[in-house]
Amino acid sequence: MLVFDELKKNEPHLRLVAMMLVAGLCLLLAGLWWVQVVSSREYQAHLDTQAYRTIRLPAVRGKILDREGRVLAENQPRYNLSLFLDDLHQPFDTAYGELLKSARAAQKQNIANAEKRLGRSLTKAERKQFAFKPEQLQALREAARIRVAGGIVAQVSQKIGQPLAFDPVLFERHYAARLALPFPVLKNLDPTQIARFEENYTNRLGADLELQSVRSYPLGNTAAHLLGYLQRHDDSHEGEDPVFNYRIPDFKGAVGVEYGFDEELRGRAGAESLLVNSQGYRQSETIESQPEPGQNVVLTLDLDLQRAAEASLARNRGPDARAAVVVMDVRNGDVLALASSPTIDPLYFTGGLSPEEKQREAARRADVTLRPEINRATQENYAPGSIFKVIVGLAALEAGLNPEKIYEVEADPTRSGKGCVYVGRRKIDDTAPPGEYNFKRALERSSNSYFIQVGLQTRVDRIVALAEKFFLGEDLDLPTRQETGGNLPSSERIHHRWSDGDTANLCIGQGEVEVTPLQMAVVYSAIANGGTVYWPRLVSRIEPQDPASRETATNLPSGLVRGRIGVSARSLNILHNAMLAETEDAEGTGKAAVVPGLRICGKTGTAQVQDSANKLTGYNYWFASFAPFEHPHYAVVVMVQVDLPASGSGGLTCAPIAHDIYETILGKEKSAGGKTLATR
Repeated sequence: MLVFDELKKNEPHLRLVAMMLVAGLCLLLAGLWWVQVVSSREYQAHLDTQAYRTIRLPAVRGKILDREGRVLAENQPRYNLSLFLDDLHQPFDTAYGELLKSARAAQKQNIANAEKRLGRSLTKAERKQFAFKPEQLQALREAARIRVAGGIVAQVSQKIGQPLAFDPVLFERHYAARLALPFPVLKNLDPTQIARFEENYTNRLGADLELQSVRSYPLGNTAAHLLGYLQRHDDSHEGEDPVFNYRIPDFKGAVGVEYGFDEELRGRAGAESLLVNSQGYRQSETIESQPEPGQNVVLTLDLDLQRAAEASLARNRGPDARAAVVVMDVRNGDVLALASSPTIDPLYFTGGLSPEEKQREAARRADVTLRPEINRATQENYAPGSIFKVIVGLAALEAGLNPEKIYEVEADPTRSGKGCVYVGRRKIDDTAPPGEYNFKRALERSSNSYFIQVGLQTRVDRIVALAEKFFLGEDLDLPTRQETGGNLPSSERIHHRWSDGDTANLCIGQGEVEVTPLQMAVVYSAIANGGTVYWPRLVSRIEPQDPASRETATNLPSGLVRGRIGVSARSLNILHNAMLAETEDAEGTGKAAVVPGLRICGKTGTAQVQDSANKLTGYNYWFASFAPFEHPHYAVVVMVQVDLPASGSGGLTCAPIAHDIYETILGKEKSAGGKTLATR
């Protein structure tokens, strides 16, 4: 070949270059042999001593604000007292060495005792029975770790002047599965505990404070049902890395706004990479991606009205009252207040309560009569009672009822001063006295007899058709996971085995009609605004947490029209004047709602509650209203449940609560120079 032919020539320079190439090649081959063969075990051992672990870092959850930017839910720093096991690697080994030394001394003594007993030295096979088994050595290591960790916890306990519990089982479980992460000893330290620790535990051996961001509700139980609560959820969300070695505790919305807007609130988790040795101890750490904070959710809620509703419920009915209040802007469907009683503590679900508080909350939740987890404003069906009469009255007016025509209510032979009406052989009681009634007087006295008579003449299909235009019996598409659609008889039902008695029940809001307080707020808003049915709106916009962020806020559409009831202005005007008489006339049943300077249109109601055996067990009391009469802006609906033998009425029980809310509305409008709250 040409190369070898050239080498045969007597060319010293060429031979020198060839020799250098051969020598270099030999050197490379020798190095490769050394790395791959001789040093392979060393490199493998080094590789085995180090490995990377990834940690999922939750994002800071967005705030929930009222319409004026006041905080209802936010995040607060929580300090946990934790053991940092990386710092205890050497003390663990030292303690293990001491225990092993003592064990070996005991082993030697046992061997000596055996030899003394036998009068000879033990054979090699006999000595094996005294050798340490792997599980014995492992038990010594566990005992060493527990001794060191327990000792540090005892020291810290003495320094801060508070007994601290140390659970060896939990500690070993954490050591086996989450060695690279701190082991919590005491969670959620108060400022006094933090100060004592910082001042007295100066050596910082193995124990320190760990900062954790947790959900906080600074106003306690205010609007708790609407806000909802969180539940533990450490899994990756859509778009995140699904595989992590460790996950810092995280939460997701379970119900309420926390659930409905969880995607916007939770942000995007980050990731941290840990370099750990073969024993699992942390060597170094690197942030691979920073968590992206969630966005803020701004509600349509007005905090002052919400507080007024909740305070009035508690003041008038007690903290465990089964009740609900809804305040709505009749012009666009914005929900200004939504209260449900009894309330819940959202921290119960995220571990933010003390053991005593958690025990009390658990006892309340176990009471089947209270059911504090239920949002009574949206999640429970109730017979509407007489507040349904406004729909019956509108249907009758549209069918040609003369509002001035007089109907005679006959006297009840068994109840002095009370009226009654007979439907077939069935006698139906009336709370109104016997006498002459036109539309206005019948509404303000809430006469069952009158509305049953006009309802039978109007026909049930027309009444149900109008109720359907208010979308009763259908969901409101709330994003809160707390909704029921109520009940309304279908066209098929009213044409199949339907009787006049069924129509009579429907006309007084009993029988086969059930609603939620929020649905009735929608109904009364439509009556107030001239017939437009709006979708209720709970959230007005989504905005970035950082005001300096370049991200723009997302406004949710307001005033989404769901439908129109299609009744005449004449009929609505007649109804408005009759509802005004309910609160302003001497005979009106809603006088307790009156607020000087604000003309209120209202309707009281009482519905019977029966058990499965049709035995009367209690009542649902109602007051549904809107104001001001001249230019309606606000609808207020109050519902209170009572069990026998308690008594009351919509006017006596619910109207005073509405009064407090309207008083707050009027006070706020005066302070705002006459500007309505709902336009803010």
